[in-house]
Amino acid sequence: MQLTLTGPIEAFIQRQVAQGYKDADEVARQAFLRWMSEESETPPLIQTRLDEAAAGRFVPGDRANIQRIIAAA
Repeated sequence: MQLTLTGPIEAFIQRQVAQGYKDADEVARQAFLRWMSEESETPPLIQTRLDEAAAGRFVPGDRANIQRIIAAA
């Protein structure tokens, strides 16, 4: 697989290699692994709401509250 990188991303990778990573492939692999782990986690606001619901604390589902929740997400 080949990727085309923008100048700032390429410069970042070069700095990481200069600071101790083996090569650009290792930097990219670590970046994608971190991104993948973040994607698999429930976002904090949603987790808070799920925890509140599990504890029996609910917010009325009126239009204003729904719009506020959407805006916060």
